[in-house]
Amino acid sequence: MSTRPLKLALVPLDERPVNTRYPEMIARMAGAELLLPPVEFRGEKRTPADRDLLVNWLREVASECTAAIVSCDYLAYGNLINARISTDSAAEVISRLSVLAELPIPVYAFSLITRVSNANDNVEEPIYWKDWGTKLYVFSALAHRSMMGAELDEHERRMFRTLSESLPAQEKSDWLVRRLRNHTVNLALIDLAAHNKIESLLLTSDDTASWGFPSRERTWLKGWTLLIPELNERVSMHPGADEVGSALVAKLINKEHGRRPSIWIDYAIDEDSARTAPYEDRPVSETILGQIRACGAEPAPSAVFADLILGVLTPSPSGKDYQQGFLAADRLTRTRPYRQLFDRLAKYQSSGKRVMLADVAYPNGADPLAMELLTKPESKLVLGNLAAYGAWNTAGNTLGVVIAQGVCSAFREDEISRHTAENIFLAHRFLEDWGYQTIVRREARNYADDQWGRLEPDPESPIEQAEICQFIERRLSEILIELQQLGVGAGLCLATGSTRLPWKRTFEVDFVLTSLAD
Repeated sequence: MSTRPLKLALVPLDERPVNTRYPEMIARMAGAELLLPPVEFRGEKRTPADRDLLVNWLREVASECTAAIVSCDYLAYGNLINARISTDSAAEVISRLSVLAELPIPVYAFSLITRVSNANDNVEEPIYWKDWGTKLYVFSALAHRSMMGAELDEHERRMFRTLSESLPAQEKSDWLVRRLRNHTVNLALIDLAAHNKIESLLLTSDDTASWGFPSRERTWLKGWTLLIPELNERVSMHPGADEVGSALVAKLINKEHGRRPSIWIDYAIDEDSARTAPYEDRPVSETILGQIRACGAEPAPSAVFADLILGVLTPSPSGKDYQQGFLAADRLTRTRPYRQLFDRLAKYQSSGKRVMLADVAYPNGADPLAMELLTKPESKLVLGNLAAYGAWNTAGNTLGVVIAQGVCSAFREDEISRHTAENIFLAHRFLEDWGYQTIVRREARNYADDQWGRLEPDPESPIEQAEICQFIERRLSEILIELQQLGVGAGLCLATGSTRLPWKRTFEVDFVLTSLAD
């Protein structure tokens, strides 16, 4: 095991906490130091980072770091949103990536296969997505199926013809040309990997599906790795986006310590491991294997020989985000399997195994049924002793962070510092994924509706932003007390005034947990 402190540079996907705070907290758990670009030029939302300053920063810190983890979307376009909306040419973008080959340290690069959002919402998309988003999504899926020779029924053929003729030519061309550019950039990154200019390349599919241009492009990219055997060790692909920084931090921490943890996967419902979770393009069992490898770990042949146990609440048959109507149906089929899983995980805990729990039953929040069962007095699973927990956003997002958190637990020799870092992150995950996403986010939107007649605070109003954040902070503080009664987050408190909405919307939240002893 290395005795020198590990220092890593991270060029994040964007400035949101999931891409900056999570990797930083995971590094802290293992006693590593993570350097991030200064806040002053990180960019925000649709405003890109200053790429010239970013390149200079990367060159400067490289001399003091062991390795660099680099989001090519951030380096090339300025952040994730600008990868979807900027008008830069492929030549301009590729030229910005040349710094990767110049750095004197290993580069672990990652890049996204651009999504096709299934919503008439342009917050993170080109302006015209507000009017044409869902139709472009359907067009993408039908075009892919048609190109692959899949049978379209009469309704689908008629819809495809209608969309082909009715979608505005200028907007459709703008969208497709940008996809062509982004695909070209990903090919250039594979070329860098083929010429050993970067240590590894992770190409992830952002909010994808089985049919659509993202899956089509992934197949093309995957084809090159199959044709060139040398690329198999350097290039990998799986669904995901916002968890990648955390996963690669875990991978490098494992590499530094000479470890490759083994993980036994225990599904709540075995047959549901073959389900494809919403926003993904493959069975959740394949997503899990991809995330395990991305974190520098490997699947275990059995629970006996595993370093960690990963309990998985498998995707709901509803195939949608959690809504109250789905819980009643799932309660009938899931209560018993959940109880059985939790009992098994409790036995693993009592035998000394480190246990992780990944809730991917629904996107964007914890399954209320699971939390109901876990908080019953008869539940034997000790939540405060979990090595990791997560239930946020897509299955890939959840699994990547849970596994990264789990494999980076129990690394630090300083027992007090390690316990504090692990305690804070575990409490953070429960408070955000269950407390906020499942409970408080809905309450905050109802509060906004009562106060201002709409479900979101005005992003341009500091008064409304402050008021909604005060409401959220008050409710999260109350839920933290509930968690502490369950053994999670002992000795912690929510830092007063730390709660904020990073993009001034209720979809995501940021807050700081601190130790009362500090």
